[in-house]
Amino acid sequence: MTQTVGRLLGAAMMTLAPLAALPAVATADELRLVFDIPTNHPRVPYFTAMAEDVAKTTSGRLTIDANPGGTIYPGFASIEALKAGKAELTFVNAANLERLDPRFGFVNLPFALDDAAMAQPAARRGVVDLLDTLAQKQDLRVIGLMRGADQLFVFRDKRVATPVDLKGLKIRVAGPGTYEDIMRRLSAEPVVLPIPEMKPAFERGALDGVFTSPGAWTSQLGMAAPKATHAPGLMMITYVLVARKDAIDRLSTADRDALLAAARANITEGWARMETDDAAILKDMAAKGAAIVTVTDLKPWRDAVSPVAARFSERFPDTWRDFRAQIGADRK
Repeated sequence: MTQTVGRLLGAAMMTLAPLAALPAVATADELRLVFDIPTNHPRVPYFTAMAEDVAKTTSGRLTIDANPGGTIYPGFASIEALKAGKAELTFVNAANLERLDPRFGFVNLPFALDDAAMAQPAARRGVVDLLDTLAQKQDLRVIGLMRGADQLFVFRDKRVATPVDLKGLKIRVAGPGTYEDIMRRLSAEPVVLPIPEMKPAFERGALDGVFTSPGAWTSQLGMAAPKATHAPGLMMITYVLVARKDAIDRLSTADRDALLAAARANITEGWARMETDDAAILKDMAAKGAAIVTVTDLKPWRDAVSPVAARFSERFPDTWRDFRAQIGADRK
């Protein structure tokens, strides 16, 4: 069974509703992709482009079906969908991988992964390889790494400049593990919610603030949360393109190479373009009247969260060493 590139592009970019009529059973030339990122999010065009490339390169032999049946698997549920054979691919916040193995947390550590390091192609490939090595122990593959964002705090009416200002606040985070550790070190109360649940929780007042990306800010909350604080480097979130290992292995060599090349070109190598996208979003939000505080004195933030990385390095010294080698941290 094949689909046209235009059909996938319209579905992913505009709405999931037209996908309701599509079958939920994979065929030999179709990979089911699940994700919980809203279709108006500025990252969606990147994996739409990936799907187009796969279809074009394979002359339609291999296609990607986005959220078949309109079913959304939020957060870790998308990993479970892969494990249960309900999908072959997922884009998921990397924090959700920590539920499989806490060593995946290296990619979420505070003041660790940054745009300067990831500007280097070797660093991007190295981080993907390290994630993939861990994933294969779970019968999964990590075949792409997407720049989620240099995270922001957003609020209705609170002005936050120092960690002290966060004390006792209920702050939404995208996943468990390192996210929660960072918030607790900042004296905030983390509330784990995947992106589809973020807006409703914010609207009903269950959250004091949200720790999120510029893309999620503008697409989900907008001027309902006009106050933002950016502590550069505090946490670089990433989305990973995860596949079931058996789904990759069963592809022909040509189709597998096409998928991996499209993931690398459109997802992993899109890092700098995504950084530019986020800068444009922040500029646009400021023009609309949002107040964005950019922290210049990062020492209190670094001091507060430094035990998070220290604990990780003590628990998983080999992964910590490999991570630092991949991003060239010891050469800085």
